[in-house]
Amino acid sequence: MNKKNRSVILSDSLNTFGTNLINTIIQVLSTLIILRRIRPEVSGLIALVQLWGGGLCTILGLSVTAAIIYFVSKYKIQNVKPSIKKLTLCISFIIVLIGACVVFLLRNSSFFKETAPVYLVFIVVYGLCSFILSVCTSVLRGENKFRSYNIINLTQQILVTLLAIGIAMIYTSALLWVLGIIAINVMMIIISLYFINRGAAQKAASSLTDKHYATAGNMIKYSLKSHVSNVLTYVNSNFGGYVVQGAYNIGDYGVFSKALTIIQKVWILPDAVSQVIMSRIAEMDKRENKLRITLISSKIVSYITTIAAFALLLIAYAFVPTVFPMYKGLLEPLKFLIIGCIFISYSKILGNSIAAFGKPELNIIPTLLGVVVNIIASLLLVPVMGINGVALATSLSLTVQSFSNIIIFCRFTHIHAKRLFLLDDSEKKTLKNFLVSFIH
Repeated sequence: MNKKNRSVILSDSLNTFGTNLINTIIQVLSTLIILRRIRPEVSGLIALVQLWGGGLCTILGLSVTAAIIYFVSKYKIQNVKPSIKKLTLCISFIIVLIGACVVFLLRNSSFFKETAPVYLVFIVVYGLCSFILSVCTSVLRGENKFRSYNIINLTQQILVTLLAIGIAMIYTSALLWVLGIIAINVMMIIISLYFINRGAAQKAASSLTDKHYATAGNMIKYSLKSHVSNVLTYVNSNFGGYVVQGAYNIGDYGVFSKALTIIQKVWILPDAVSQVIMSRIAEMDKRENKLRITLISSKIVSYITTIAAFALLLIAYAFVPTVFPMYKGLLEPLKFLIIGCIFISYSKILGNSIAAFGKPELNIIPTLLGVVVNIIASLLLVPVMGINGVALATSLSLTVQSFSNIIIFCRFTHIHAKRLFLLDDSEKKTLKNFLVSFIH
């Protein structure tokens, strides 16, 4: 891999990480105001809409966003655009139709026993808006427009934070909060479309001679290979939330969801790197270059994530009891979640790398194992440990998923597992040169 490619990947990763870091700082600062003023019952309603709406987007979206990133990066946007439009319209219809049926059938279940009917409507609307926005941002990622992608993410987070602060300081209303979040998603879709269409005429002219053409059928075939593992990953990460929401009250779910939200802040670097390397690796022709960038990325990301996770735990124990007394109950589940949330950083990098190699179906086994462990552990631990049992089951499942990803990646690439944990001499030199250049 030449220096130019390394520089581009590093630049995109750092820019995306910087955006995610700024997003996290904004969230933390707003939390100082929000959690002191908003009851767990209110934040629980917001989390409920996002959990179920996100579920509709993930499960019914058929993971078409993975196909969009892959095909746009490989065959260029003008060759893929008609198929993207067709798939987006069809899947949007499916989300609205099936989503409405699901929430209607479950309206009297334990999941929604404390939920007003209007929030069930918002679940479907939120799921639809989330899907369309994810399609737009996937196009930007496929075109390697990470500057535009980062602007969208940062703008969205700033607006959501301002909305939350306004709700907390002026008038506390879960209804207004959800409406505001949906309106912000619509705004982000419009801005994303602007970035996508900017310069489209020049791209159309330059890609007319491209012989490759991605049909909707080919994209669905690829996305379905990714879909099973993506759905299982979603279930594995959010199964605990559904258990708490169904078995406990909305206030308990509000506290538990905040524990998940806090620990997931350590994923800002894994998420940033995994977002960048998928499209970049898909562009590469040489296998050794793909492998090299995956290895060094996974190691550096895991080192930093481990340090950040334990630092976050210490900060939470120092400040939550005094600053956020209404949410002090999140500390116990937080300490159980930490190990799994560290190891899942490997899964994020290796999973996207395997998908970029053109083998997304290999991610099914790790995620399936994770879900099985999560369900069994929850059945065994929840009756004994309550909500802490849910947190421990989630952590165990994420750990199993990550180690399974490591084993499969090593078998697929024929490398020794220690290369995913220890830097070799060339990687140490690369890292040293980067740090020197960064400092100066």
